[in-house]
Amino acid sequence: MAADATKYGISQPLDDQPPHDGDEDSSAALVTVLKALGVYESQEGSRRRASLIDDVAAECQHWCREEWLLQGNDHDSSPRCELRTFGSVKLDVHTPDADIDLVLVAPRHCTRTAFFDRLAKRLENREDVGEGRVMPVRDAYTPVLKFRMNTTDVDLLFAPLDLEKLPEPLDIMDDSLMNGLDDVSVRSLNGARVAEYLLDLVPDQSVFRVALRAIKKWARCKGLYSNVLGLLGGINCAILVAFVCQKYPLKDPAVVVEKFFRVMEAWDWPNPIMLRQPSADDARAWNPRLNPRDRAHLAPIVTPAHPSMNSSYNIGAPQLRAIKEELTLGKSETRRIQKLAHSETRTPKQLQRAWRRFFRPSDFFEAHRHYVQVDVSADSDDALRRWTAWCESRLRQFVVALDLETPARVHATPLENTNGARKTRSFFVGLVFRTDSSGVRFKVDLTPQVREFSARVNCWTLRTEGMDLCLRHTSRDDLPLEVRTVYDSSSEEEEVEQVDPESERPQPEDPPPSQPAEERKPRQLSYADMLRRKGLPVKRVAT
Repeated sequence: MAADATKYGISQPLDDQPPHDGDEDSSAALVTVLKALGVYESQEGSRRRASLIDDVAAECQHWCREEWLLQGNDHDSSPRCELRTFGSVKLDVHTPDADIDLVLVAPRHCTRTAFFDRLAKRLENREDVGEGRVMPVRDAYTPVLKFRMNTTDVDLLFAPLDLEKLPEPLDIMDDSLMNGLDDVSVRSLNGARVAEYLLDLVPDQSVFRVALRAIKKWARCKGLYSNVLGLLGGINCAILVAFVCQKYPLKDPAVVVEKFFRVMEAWDWPNPIMLRQPSADDARAWNPRLNPRDRAHLAPIVTPAHPSMNSSYNIGAPQLRAIKEELTLGKSETRRIQKLAHSETRTPKQLQRAWRRFFRPSDFFEAHRHYVQVDVSADSDDALRRWTAWCESRLRQFVVALDLETPARVHATPLENTNGARKTRSFFVGLVFRTDSSGVRFKVDLTPQVREFSARVNCWTLRTEGMDLCLRHTSRDDLPLEVRTVYDSSSEEEEVEQVDPESERPQPEDPPPSQPAEERKPRQLSYADMLRRKGLPVKRVAT
């Protein structure tokens, strides 16, 4: 059966042949491993999530009506507002602990000031939210209300349309709705519009969803999943996977994952990734030919909704380097899985073990000798959540500043630690110190970068007592035990199987080729390190 030609994107597919016999087995093994890794939400969890969204929608409707009455209007003629999901929940690829992305579409009588003041207060009055647990982020690129309802984090955007009443039904894909909107409202509404386009532009939504779950899990395992830090966020992953689905419209999920690495590893950035031809009649649209700022973007991943925008505008040089390195490794891993899938002697267990190895944590905490440890601490969970969000938003520029002096890479997943009432999240930035032709390391002073980052973070107007920031140099041998044993614990969960050595990883600590050969000797490995390199479990004995 031929795939719908409208699903192919801008150019023709690279391969429209049906899948190989072993691809279905590999895809089944991939889904089995993903379920074992906990990336699927239970039916009960889905029901709780739907109920929470209904509760937020009800609060928004009450607020919309109150705003109407405050302006002296008649109760019976009160217009409605509408709540739309976007992000992973809308795409149905969310994990059990995922937050919920929502946008409130409202008529013009609802203002952004009232949204951040009176609606925020209304939400705080709920017992399942609580006073002081709603954080208005008014000055963000896309302003948002952040709050936690029960145990679920919610990001609520606001898009007031230039209409007295919303049409029924509301078609957010109608470009005419964008007329009269300011840039903030356009960005807010486009979250929901992009999600709709993604589902409409892929040949097979079920294949897209499985492949996207796999790529998001891979990015998390490799410390690459964070749009805030300039790495890969959910929308970036979704557009990239949708692009590969367009190029291989009849393939199974396992093949799409393998092709993802083959295509993205060879991609010639800054050529943009696009799912459809962007419109050229809107000055707000991403256009490097007209906008010098757009021309400076390193890895454009362009949204399909009008006006098109670069969802990866904050990817910097060190982040792109880290992504490329992991793409190279992922390409090698998935090619081995594909070769196994096409073998006549394959078994489901072999395929499952191969996919488990693919999702092993990155060797980030083994690959560097030196790290900058960024400790963000506060006296409560809520304070830590708000303080971390602020510090994390400034950490990206800190990594870029460090990289100007010495190659740097940030790990996106922080280490969480509790000491009594004190709660801390620690981020780690790996450093590589350059050497000259004789092997002598250049002297590097990172004090200016550290001071500037500290000053930017500590000037936050909403900072309260107990919110602290600490930066320190940490060697590999002095890393917290929790991060050093992550790789060990992941290996213990697998059945042991001999695999080819990981020889493809670029060695960031290796000196340039001009350095004498005797300076390029690898560091002495301990017995535990040798076991890790072979993919064997390392069991720690309590003392």
